[in-house]
Amino acid sequence: CYGDVSQRCGTIPVESANSNCSATYGAANKVMLEMSNYVNTHITRSFQYLLMSTHFSSYEKNRPGFEKLYRILSDESWDAAFDLIKHMTKRGGKMDFNHRVADNLADAEKPAETYELYELASLARALDIQKSLAEEAIHIHHRVASKDVDHHDPEVSQYLEERFIEKHADTIRNLAGHTSDLKNLLKSPQPSLNVFLFDEYLFNKLSA
Repeated sequence: CYGDVSQRCGTIPVESANSNCSATYGAANKVMLEMSNYVNTHITRSFQYLLMSTHFSSYEKNRPGFEKLYRILSDESWDAAFDLIKHMTKRGGKMDFNHRVADNLADAEKPAETYELYELASLARALDIQKSLAEEAIHIHHRVASKDVDHHDPEVSQYLEERFIEKHADTIRNLAGHTSDLKNLLKSPQPSLNVFLFDEYLFNKLSA
């Protein structure tokens, strides 16, 4: 940056000497498109969870535990998107809201009923959603953890590990546990009562 400025100072406008005078360093710029897609994926997942939460808050379903679970997951996905954007700009990158790759969990041709699910099916879908987020984080992490000097960026790697990968592991474990528990409860002679009690358990656990 200093070399550019000192060579060009007084001969051309300072604006044209700014190519190296930015926060960009390391290999972060090599994954900015992937990071942009990851932001867009989080925004999409946030709205998917919001649809699921709204479905369970209706007077017909009346499942406050499931409503709260998916509302929390929606808020977490939304917050993660903003955190990613902040980190991208911190590293000198720019967010591209138009960059999206194919998303098999957000197919526009699928009917709206995709998110109007019964309790067990909704947990299974939430588990798929969280796994998709985790796998995308692992993909980006793999790129910046490469031994190739042109792609290696330990700061981005650490950020993904601490902010996303560890948290995804916990969330996936919890959702898998909920899915297994509810599946076993539905095998009992009184499945409707057990679903009600499970929803009450979820609400109390998430409200603590």
